[in-house]
Amino acid sequence: MPQSSVSVSKEQRNKQEAVESPVDDYDEDYDDDEDVPSQEKPEISDNALLGTNLLTKDYIEQARESEQVTLRCDVSNPSTNTIIFWYYNNKPIFQHQNRLISDERYELNPDFSLQIDNVQLSDEGVYTCQLLPQKMTVKIELQLLTPPRDVHIMHGSKTVNETMEVHQRDRKFVLLCSAGGHPSPLITWAYRGRHLDEENSHHIGIKLRKEFLEIHEVKAQHAGDYECMAQNGIGNPISQTVTVVVKGSPIIHKHSSYINTAIGENVEMVCLYDSNPTPRKIQWLRNDEIVQPAAGQTTITNDHHNHHNRTRLSIKNVQQKDLQAYYCKIENELGEAVSKTILGLVPGGAHLVHSNVSDGLLHTWWKIHSIQQISEMQLLYRGENTKYTPVNAEISSHDQNPDGYTWTIRKSVRLPEGEWYVTARARNTEGWSSAESLPHQFQIRDAMDNIQVASIGGGGASGAHRTLPALSVGGVVLLLLLPLVKSLVY
Repeated sequence: MPQSSVSVSKEQRNKQEAVESPVDDYDEDYDDDEDVPSQEKPEISDNALLGTNLLTKDYIEQARESEQVTLRCDVSNPSTNTIIFWYYNNKPIFQHQNRLISDERYELNPDFSLQIDNVQLSDEGVYTCQLLPQKMTVKIELQLLTPPRDVHIMHGSKTVNETMEVHQRDRKFVLLCSAGGHPSPLITWAYRGRHLDEENSHHIGIKLRKEFLEIHEVKAQHAGDYECMAQNGIGNPISQTVTVVVKGSPIIHKHSSYINTAIGENVEMVCLYDSNPTPRKIQWLRNDEIVQPAAGQTTITNDHHNHHNRTRLSIKNVQQKDLQAYYCKIENELGEAVSKTILGLVPGGAHLVHSNVSDGLLHTWWKIHSIQQISEMQLLYRGENTKYTPVNAEISSHDQNPDGYTWTIRKSVRLPEGEWYVTARARNTEGWSSAESLPHQFQIRDAMDNIQVASIGGGGASGAHRTLPALSVGGVVLLLLLPLVKSLVY
């Protein structure tokens, strides 16, 4: 090494030693060539090169309640000039060694880490360690692993506590469920005690979108209890329930459009309905006149049955003048609902209760209500653009019930491939059954295909379809079609 470089190095070292020990006099016998111990040279040089830095990066610390937690703040090469500040949600809690809060659970360790004993939910938040004078900071978010808590159901910006009202005219109705806890809880919904998944919620007109529950067309069927459940695998799930009340015009759920009776018999007409607000008028009308209760002959009873409200009109000892059209009318402040029932002597409508296809024959079973003796029965069928063809049928059986007689028709007919409309009717001493017996649609296909039946009348759900695969055994096609309709009378 050149001599000049050596002399400069010694001069700098001497100046450094003079600064560190300014009160010491130099020894006159000090040998300028004597080496300083080698282990001290790199230590001073490394400190000068590395300096003081904050090593910890931003991170999330998770803990459970009552545990002890340590938040790191690693500093390289700290010196006597190093100052550490700790903040909790931007509020200072430690200034170097000085605690600025009264909570003794907080301690500052010699390595500048922050220690919290018996950590509580209130300790959650963002902690900041600041290194001065370098002005370097690190942020640590403290999260407590806790069971779900604070479950809320909201509609718009308002929290729903127990009950809320919506209207049938509302086009969109949204509930939001929120809950605290770490990890973030999973939200599930139940309606009237039944868990909602994508399939059954779509069936009743409800759309689920994570913590949101949406109804895009409010109907009376959407009234009931909605439960939001939050769970995250820690502790027990918790839930919140809100009762939704749907207000709107009354809805009549069930009535008989035609009732067969006989002179001198007793008859009862029934309307099952729902109404919110409560009806202000419940009336029965005969043609355009309000029916008034009459002692010993006409009574009106309003009660509750099978989760619905009910009104019943009973007539004893039916006379010819009573054979008219009756109207059940329910009225509340938002609207009204009306249903019509005809009281007559001809048989009631025919109801398909069972059918199947085998050996190229369509087999059908029908029931018809008539107090009077049945004298003739017919099965009627037609193509898509043809007239009905009547086929005489025989009575299979008849049973007496409290309201009179139920007559059963069994008839088979051979129909080629194609679309067919089939119904039945009966005649008693007063005439043929009325035209309320709308036809059932049968789609008869090739033996290897399916046979489809679409119910378009006879008291079944309008437009309902059932399709079953055909079974081919030895050239015989056997298809069992489940009952499509239920009797409106019994």
